[in-house]
Amino acid sequence: MTSTRPPALRALIATAACCFAGPSAVAQHPDFTGIWETYRGAPQARASGFAGPRAGLPLTEEGQRRVEEYRALSGPERLNAAAHCANYGVPAVMGLPGSYPIEFIHKPDQLTIIFESNNETRRIYIGERQLPPERRIPSRAGYSAAHWEGDALVVETTDLLDGQDQAANPYSEEARIDERFSVAEDANGTEVLTYSATITDPVYYTEPVVVERRYQRYDGFILPYACQDELWYELLEMRRGQLEAGQPVDARMSDIYEIREQKE
Repeated sequence: MTSTRPPALRALIATAACCFAGPSAVAQHPDFTGIWETYRGAPQARASGFAGPRAGLPLTEEGQRRVEEYRALSGPERLNAAAHCANYGVPAVMGLPGSYPIEFIHKPDQLTIIFESNNETRRIYIGERQLPPERRIPSRAGYSAAHWEGDALVVETTDLLDGQDQAANPYSEEARIDERFSVAEDANGTEVLTYSATITDPVYYTEPVVVERRYQRYDGFILPYACQDELWYELLEMRRGQLEAGQPVDARMSDIYEIREQKE
C-alpha cells in the first residue's frame, strides 16, 4: 500500500526511527543520590585516616620525618585534629570519619558529597565541562575531575595542599588520587557502594597506597555539625615552635584562646 503521509512527515519518522533505538540503547549509569553509612555486611578497617591506622606504609625518608614530627607535636596525650574541628581532607574524609553518614547529590555533570562530620563538602565534576587547570585553587579536598568507565565513576583528584590526616599520614602538593565509585548488590540484596582510591605521591611514598571503603544506604538525615578548624592549626604551630626550641611540647587550646583575647 502506498503511504498517504506527506513526504516531509515520512522523512521525519524515518529519521526518528534511525536515531532512536529505545531505552536499552541509552547509556545508563548508577545514581549515587542518597545518604550512605558504613557497610555492615563485612568487617572493614577502622574509618580514620587513609581508611584507618596502617602499619608499614611505604614512606620515603621525608615521609617518615613528617610522621615522627606530627606524633611529637600531638604530645603524650595524642591530640586529635578531629576533636579540634580540623577538616579531614581527601582521601581521609572518604573513610566516614567517626562513622558519620554522608550524602551524595548526583547530577549528570557533578557529584556533590556532603559529610555530616564538620559539614565538609566535596564536588566532583563529571564530563568535559571542567575548570581550567590555571583557575583551580589548591585545597585539602583538591580538585576532582571524573568520567564514566562502564558503570564505574572514575575520578582523578589533584591540586591538593601539603598536609597530614588525623592518623599522621602525609600527602604533598604533588599527590594524585585515582578514585573509583561503583554500586552492586551483595548476597542479601543490600545495595553496596564501593569506593577505592590509589594515592600516588613521590614526596612521601615510595609506591602507591591503595585504600577501599564500602557503604550502604542509610534511612536517616544529615544533621548540622560545624566548628572552627583554624584553632587546630594555630595550636599545632605553637607546639611546633616549642618543639624547635627544645621546650616541652605542652601548649593547649586554652593558650590559643588567651592569645586571641589579648589581640582583641
